[in-house]
Amino acid sequence: MDDPQSSYQQESATDSINSMGDTFAYLLMGHTQGKLSKVRWFRTDWQRGGALTGFGQWDDGEQIQEVVVKLPVPPVERNWLIHAQNFENVSPKLFAHGDSLGGYDLAWVIMERMPHGPLNHHWQGREFDLLVEALGRFYAAGEHLPLTGRPDGRNWHDILQRSRDQLHKQSIPQSQRWSAALKQAHRKLDHWLEIWNQRPITGWCHGDLHLGNAMTRIPAPDGPAVLLDFAQARPGHWVEDAIYCEHLFWARRSRLGDRKLCSMLAKVRKHHHLPVDADWPRLATIKRKLLAMSTPLKLLHDGDISNLNACLEVLESEQA
Repeated sequence: MDDPQSSYQQESATDSINSMGDTFAYLLMGHTQGKLSKVRWFRTDWQRGGALTGFGQWDDGEQIQEVVVKLPVPPVERNWLIHAQNFENVSPKLFAHGDSLGGYDLAWVIMERMPHGPLNHHWQGREFDLLVEALGRFYAAGEHLPLTGRPDGRNWHDILQRSRDQLHKQSIPQSQRWSAALKQAHRKLDHWLEIWNQRPITGWCHGDLHLGNAMTRIPAPDGPAVLLDFAQARPGHWVEDAIYCEHLFWARRSRLGDRKLCSMLAKVRKHHHLPVDADWPRLATIKRKLLAMSTPLKLLHDGDISNLNACLEVLESEQA
């Protein structure tokens, strides 16, 4: 039976978001001299944080185009959207943007609404090819963009310890195997980090690479695709993006077919005349280990055990 109080709180929160969104939409319509229509706000299943995202229309006097409105927008995301306008098929077209609204210190963007996607199984496997190709264009666009922000600096010692603690607090399948694998990881972690912390950090990472963050202007199974959501963009090594996306499919490897995302991305980088260091396979293996060993801790946040065995197999079998 539904909790009436919980339902009331959810409805109140939705009403509050809609009311706030309508206020900002009114301000945006005035700011853009009526080019922007009334905005319909929504949330995606994978959206993080409290940003407002909505659909609207943009009328420049010559044609009416479907647009997406997003606010607030982190500086790195807005800067990347502005920068990407100088390149083809990196991001959606940007119609308007600003760093304040109605006296509020609030960055916002109005950008092209991509008609097809996010990428999924309807692309018949091509979704991964299109994603990697789009990421290659992103890297090429960022080659001469000054690096700002910090690389991923998670405390992996702390993450491992909390994973081991969580293993004792929560009953999970294959707990003895997990205990042995995490113990082995504890012995090797310093060695892994000695290598990982010396990785070349000379380029940009998207930071949140998954199929939900790529769409196209052309119906499936065609492309090209463009990337969305640059809020997590940061300096790093390109294997970070590849392994993050790959690990989402460890329990569904059949979706990838015979595709190896790291190798595909290395090839795409070479196509764009970007550096591909010879040591990337070892870095990729270590990144897999680090993500795999953090899985028990993730159960504390999302309770998802669907890929638990797949992560355990990665932690047990990969050599580094």
